[in-house]
Amino acid sequence: MTRARRARTRLLAAVRRRRAGPVRVHPGTGQEPGLAALLGLLARRRDDVLARGTDWVFALAPDLQGKRPREETENLVDRVITTNVAVLESGDRRPLHTFIDYVTSLRAASEFRVSTLLRGFLSFKRGLAAVIAEERWTAREALGALGLVDEVYYEAIFELSDVYGEKLVGSVVAQKRELEAELGAKRAELDAQHAMLRALSSPILRVWEGVLLLPLVGEISPERAEHAKSVLLHAIGTYQARVVLIDVTGLSVVDAHAAGVLGAMMRATGLVGAEGMLVGVRGDAARTFVEIGELFPGARTFATLGDGLRHAIRRVLHLSKARPF
Repeated sequence: MTRARRARTRLLAAVRRRRAGPVRVHPGTGQEPGLAALLGLLARRRDDVLARGTDWVFALAPDLQGKRPREETENLVDRVITTNVAVLESGDRRPLHTFIDYVTSLRAASEFRVSTLLRGFLSFKRGLAAVIAEERWTAREALGALGLVDEVYYEAIFELSDVYGEKLVGSVVAQKRELEAELGAKRAELDAQHAMLRALSSPILRVWEGVLLLPLVGEISPERAEHAKSVLLHAIGTYQARVVLIDVTGLSVVDAHAAGVLGAMMRATGLVGAEGMLVGVRGDAARTFVEIGELFPGARTFATLGDGLRHAIRRVLHLSKARPF
C-alpha cells in the first residue's frame, strides 16, 4: 500500500470514528455546537460566504478569468455549499455524488483545469473562513466549524479523484477510437484517390480495333512504371490488341531511366503477342534512344501520334488481312 493510500485510509477512518463517537448536542437544535453555529451563520450570511468563495476561485483560476462568466462559477460554488450542508446537516451524500459526477464530466470534456476543480470544492471553506473572520469568532469556534467542512472536503476530493480517473480513461479510450476511425476513413479516402491518380496517370485508350494508346505524362517513377506496365498488359489481353502505341510526347524527362522503363514495356508487349511502337519521339528523346537503342531493338518510332496511328491501323489491317475503308 502506498504512503498516499495509507494516509487516505487513516483520514477516512478518523472521519468515521468522529461520526460514530459520542457527540455533544446543542440544547436548542439537537446538533453539535460547532455545526449549530455553522448552520446559523449560513442562515444569516450565506450570500456573503458564496461571494467570498467565488471571488477566491475566480482570482486564482486563469482558465476562468475573461473566459467564463462569473455567474457560472458562482452557481458552481453555490452547489458546493449546498452539498456540504446536506452532508453536515443530515448525512445525505446524494447531492455530493451527483455534483461530483457533473463537474468531473465537465473536466473530462476539458471545460477547465483540475486545479480549478479542486479550488471549487475548497471555495466553501475559503468563503466561510473570510466571513468567520468578520464575525470575530474565537479560534476554537472557527477551527471547529472549519474542521467540519474539512471532513466533507477530503471525502469529496477522494471520491472526485476516483470518478475523474475513470472518466478520464474512458474519455481517452473513446477519443482514441474516434481518431482510429477517422484515420481509417482518411486512409481509405487517400488510397482511393491514389488509385484514381494512378489510373489517370496511365490511361489506356482503345483508338482502333486492335490498337491501344498509352500516353505518358510527367515523370516515370518506379511505382508508376510498374503500374503502367501492369495495366497495359491487362488491356492487351482484354481488347486482344495487336499494336500498342506508347506516346512519350508528355514526358518531362526522357533519360536513361525513362528509356529503360520504355524498353521494359516494349519487351513485355512483345511477349504477349502485340507490337509496341513509340510515338511523339523528338529532340532529346531521340538522342537518348539512339544512345541506348539496344533496349528495344527493331522497335518502330514516330515523331507524331498521327504518324504512328496511321501506321498502326495499316499494320492491324494487314495482320487481319482486311481491306482498309
